[in-house]
Amino acid sequence: MNNDPDFYIGWQDKASPAFAKPVRWVVIGLFVLIPVVAVLLVWQQRGFSDGVFEYGTLTTVEGQFIQEPVPFLRISVQSKPGATPTYERLLLIGFGKHGAESTIEQWEQKHGSLTDKTLKVSGTLIYYNGQAALELTEQADALLAVSTPKITSTPVSILLGRTEVTGEITDPKCFLGVMKPGDGRPHRSCAVRCIAGGIPPLLYTTDPQRTGTGYILVGANGQPINAQMLGFVGKNVRMQGQLERADNWLILRVDAPVSVAAAIPFWSGSDKTMAMCH
Repeated sequence: MNNDPDFYIGWQDKASPAFAKPVRWVVIGLFVLIPVVAVLLVWQQRGFSDGVFEYGTLTTVEGQFIQEPVPFLRISVQSKPGATPTYERLLLIGFGKHGAESTIEQWEQKHGSLTDKTLKVSGTLIYYNGQAALELTEQADALLAVSTPKITSTPVSILLGRTEVTGEITDPKCFLGVMKPGDGRPHRSCAVRCIAGGIPPLLYTTDPQRTGTGYILVGANGQPINAQMLGFVGKNVRMQGQLERADNWLILRVDAPVSVAAAIPFWSGSDKTMAMCH
């Protein structure tokens, strides 16, 4: 039998002081350290988006159909009775991971060209931070009525000049509220499938208060650039082009090669740069 007081065997009733003291301090340290680490991890996490997807609820809206550069339904919004209406646009998106184009083609096969006509459409609303989309959940049956307005309201797009924007490319359907998160590395494979399916790509930036600003991306002449964006989805990129405001949406007509910007730490969520027009 070893009579050394500092020698400890697990089945003994008491540990030696030389063994027990450091173990005691390690246990006390863990009791202090574990809650601190847990608080830091929670503090670093982003909160859930405030975006809303009204899953299971169909809403009927009526407005002017705009086909280019991406399909919108332009609706009038009155703050109070008798007030001059302002206009907002609902981005039209197909059911599932698809753009609205195939559904619109079915509508036009039956009704002819729909550009600038008034459509009554049923769909599922998705909205976040002043921008909204309408999923054509019932596909061809989502179109309820077509009419020609007595007075056609010419859509107004305001050219804001050339700009450079840094942010992340994702898809507007998920980003606005269908998925949480609808951005970042966890969402990359989903966004690739949505954009490949025809949903227009969205580039978004955030300011220090994390208020997201989304830019619909099209080519210099308004043509789709979905295929060209697939390799950049989920990455922090720098883009240049002509910026325009279409009611409550911003559209960036990309006219320069896309470049990858500095990497973003995975916990930060997104880049914090703002677009600068000049």
